[in-house]
Amino acid sequence: MDTLTIVLRVLHIIFGIFRAGTTFFSALILEPRLRRMGPNFQNPVMNTLMPVITPLMMLSSLIVIGTGIAMTFMLWSSLDTFLTSTSDWILFIGFVSTIGAAVVGFGLLAPTGMNLGKLSKKLEGRNPSLDEASQLTRLTARIETLSRLNFLLILLS
Repeated sequence: MDTLTIVLRVLHIIFGIFRAGTTFFSALILEPRLRRMGPNFQNPVMNTLMPVITPLMMLSSLIVIGTGIAMTFMLWSSLDTFLTSTSDWILFIGFVSTIGAAVVGFGLLAPTGMNLGKLSKKLEGRNPSLDEASQLTRLTARIETLSRLNFLLILLS
C-alpha cells in the first residue's frame, strides 16, 4: 500500500468518524434534550453551536467525499469493472448516501436552521406573535425531520 492510499484512508476515516459522530450525537442526544427544554433554552444553545458546527461539518463532508472519490478512482482504474462485485455496490451505496446526507444537511437542514436562528434572534426578549409561533413550530418540525433523515443517510453510508 502506497503512502497516498494510507493518507487518503486515514483522512477518510477520521473525518468520517467526526461527521457521523456529530450527526449521531446531535440527532440522538442533543436535539431531543434541547427540544424537551423548550425554545427559550433550545434556540440560544443552537444559535451558539451552529455557526461553529456547520462549517466544520461542511469541511468534514468535503474531505470524506473527496477522499472517497479519490480512493474509488484508484480502486476502479477502468469503468469496465464498475459495479461488478458486492464490494463495488457497497462502495456505491455509501457514496450515494453520503452525497444524499450532504444535500440534506447543507442544502436543506442548514438553511432551515439559519432561518430558525434569525427568527429566534428577532424574538429575543419578547413573546412570539401567533404567526411567529407558527413559523417556530414549522421550522422546528422541519429540522427534526431533516435531522432524522440525515442521521439515516449517515448511518447507511
